[in-house]
Amino acid sequence: MKSASFRIILSKFKWLGYEISTSLFDFVFWFLRFPVPGMVPKPEPERKRVVFVGELLPPRTPRMAKWLVRSGGFSAVLVCSKRGFVQAFSDPHFEGVYLFRNKWHLKRILQAIPEVYLLHSFAPKSYYPDIARQTLNVPFIHDMQDVYAIYYGLSPSLRWLKKELPHEKLCLEKSSGLIANSLEPNAAYRKYLTKQKPPSLFFPLYCDDDFFFENKKALNQEDIHIVYAGGVAGSHRNPKQYGNIQFKSLILKLASQQIHFHIYPSPSNVRADYEEYEAIARESAYFHFHEPVSQQKLGEELNKYHFGILPFFKELSEQSDEKLKYATTLKLFNYLESGIPVIVSKDLRYQSWMVKRTGSGFEIGIEDLDGLKNLIVTHPYSSLKEAVSSARKSLSLKKQIKRLIGFYKQVAP
Repeated sequence: MKSASFRIILSKFKWLGYEISTSLFDFVFWFLRFPVPGMVPKPEPERKRVVFVGELLPPRTPRMAKWLVRSGGFSAVLVCSKRGFVQAFSDPHFEGVYLFRNKWHLKRILQAIPEVYLLHSFAPKSYYPDIARQTLNVPFIHDMQDVYAIYYGLSPSLRWLKKELPHEKLCLEKSSGLIANSLEPNAAYRKYLTKQKPPSLFFPLYCDDDFFFENKKALNQEDIHIVYAGGVAGSHRNPKQYGNIQFKSLILKLASQQIHFHIYPSPSNVRADYEEYEAIARESAYFHFHEPVSQQKLGEELNKYHFGILPFFKELSEQSDEKLKYATTLKLFNYLESGIPVIVSKDLRYQSWMVKRTGSGFEIGIEDLDGLKNLIVTHPYSSLKEAVSSARKSLSLKKQIKRLIGFYKQVAP
């Protein structure tokens, strides 16, 4: 455990040192207006160029950019921190991908891209989006799924989080428009006491039509397979912050009922966080730990199993009740894309409401985990599969992308 913690801390110091050591050179290059080589040319006359910019690339952004480009009226460029870029999340529909190493390098890249129609930033981290907002005089849209003010309030103990909050507040208040992937931004405005809010678009993560798979499986109560896809944390992490993605207890509860449990860690996970899960899987007949896979391959993998699970409960961490209440996660939509019903914590009130409203799964409390197998067999599996198929059609990203385009035209006519 100490080794894993040390490697994670060492990696953070390595990146911090890299950022600081390169900043002086990039500041000089920026001041002298040295060009950044290899930039994209001007966009085609019939296309408006959208620059997606941020620090930690979430899989939702390339999915959104893909359907935007397919609409025919836009081109997309990705500008992301070298540290936060995840190749498995990216998409070939970007006409250019540029990775910055510090804020001065970010400024140089943005100023070298010709004919930018608007900036579409991605959060939760808002420091670099705020730098981008101040760098180019074009419409700036802030796109939020997780909002840090909701996690632990406005006085968090974590130093890095304290530094993020002022930039988050500025991006929320001074953007040309806000895209809310969850219900968290509304709660954040109340916390920040914001009086004048920019125009906003509620745009859930939606289901990517490219990854729809038919579920042809029947449910055998003697051979049930449940899958989780997303972030995991090792036991060396502080449970107050990471308790909801530490899965040792859940692994034991499911194995005791002879339920097969599969985990696909996020491609953004550091290996130090999941080595212990690999060790558990080698010793267990009912726990299976898989290699990370890209968004393009995830649906096909998830389709092998009976249920996807969202096992996040308020008893497991010190994240606020508001965070659980309003949060949304892409894995919910990944499960629907793959055709499998969802088992969702009742503490995730917005997401459990979605599942119950569509009939695409069922909710559980933490007390239900010990008897989950008996609970599963009370839900007719064929009916759940039909509901999943219906739900994802109405939550189609292909169908909903026109709402995003309409919002672009509203804030950048």
